[in-house]
Amino acid sequence: MKTIKQAFAILILLLSVCMTAEAKYTKTCKVKYKTEHNWSEYYTVDVNFLSGSELNSATSSFDYEIYSTYAVVFWGSGKAAVIQISGFTGCGLEVKESCIINKLSNLEGEDQNGRDWEICTSTYCF
Repeated sequence: MKTIKQAFAILILLLSVCMTAEAKYTKTCKVKYKTEHNWSEYYTVDVNFLSGSELNSATSSFDYEIYSTYAVVFWGSGKAAVIQISGFTGCGLEVKESCIINKLSNLEGEDQNGRDWEICTSTYCF
């Protein structure tokens, strides 16, 4: 039940972000996640990047760290992963293209269930 509520909240979040003047950056990226023994293959998906401040505003909550950068990835049938990007992105309170794409390596992070992710924003992914 908690997963359904989280997926519904994320869906509402993205709809509200899309309908407001708040900043977000959406990019088609290649993502992979850590399985029990290895990494998954890369999947090409649209990734929505937002700051914790933007997520808190969109969800009317205080669940996200305001200066952190988050990636929201939707999977089929209403499933979504909210990934907190580790390390410094330089995005601050507002995510823009320039703080996401100018990275020398994959973005790394962890979702709400503790799963590790890598997000490749460049043309060539390793």
